[in-house]
Formats: sequence, structure tokens, C-alpha cells
Amino acid sequence: MRTLAPVLLALALTAAGAADAAPLVANAWMRPAAAGAASADAYADVITETPLTLARVRTPVARAVEIVLLDPRDSAAMPRVVDKLELKSGETRFALRGSVLRLVGVNSALTSERPVPLAFEFVDGAGAKTVVETLVQVRGLVAPAAK
Repeated sequence: MRTLAPVLLALALTAAGAADAAPLVANAWMRPAAAGAASADAYADVITETPLTLARVRTPVARAVEIVLLDPRDSAAMPRVVDKLELKSGETRFALRGSVLRLVGVNSALTSERPVPLAFEFVDGAGAKTVVETLVQVRGLVAPAAK
């Protein structure tokens, strides 16, 4: 039993280290949107200890989620949609007036009464996939529908 204890401890520490290495999605928020809206932008901070690829983002409240890149420091830059995004270790921000996560084909009203689920799919250098789910807080008032 004494020889098994160090092995079990090493396995536990390895598992804890792997859990710590998972990317973190923080500060997720968006403005309200009406059901049927063409699109709505969501914002979040993605923090990772190792380089990863953001392969896909999905939600049940929209037909698709586009990764839209825009460099806010470049006044001539145009937003562009990418299929995936290579992330360096550290923080990547999806923020107002910058890169965003665009929910396309919103199928239900997005209001402050109900957070919006987003699932981020990451792939590491070895091809292993990690899914991180978060709830996006909806902030603000919904504009009245046009008559």
C-alpha cells in the first residue's frame, strides 16, 4: 500500500494540473436583442495558459456564432469573420468597438431575465478538444419594436 500512495498522489496532481490548464471565459456580456434580430454581438475575455485555437462558438439562441476580428487601434481596419482563431497564452478580449462574437439569426428574445449560454470549443496543439461553457449576462433595455 505504501508504494501505491506516491503513484496515486502523482495522478491526482496531474489531474489537478490539467484542470488548471483549461481556458477560462470571463466577463461575458451583451446587449438585449429581439427575437428574429439579424445579429447581436457578445463580448468576453478568454484567458489561457497555453496557446490554443478557438475552433468554434455555439449557442442554442442563434443559428450561428461568428468570430469577428477588428483591431480597434487601426482606424482603417474592417471587421472580418474567421473560421477559427489562434490564441496565444494570456488574455484575448472580445470587446465593444473591437473583436466580437456575433450571434447570427437570433431565434428568441435576449433579455436581462435570462443569461445566454455560449459554448467555446478549443483545440490544443495535440488536437485535443476542450469545451468551456459560460452564461452571458444581458445588460440594458430592449428597444421597442417598430410599428
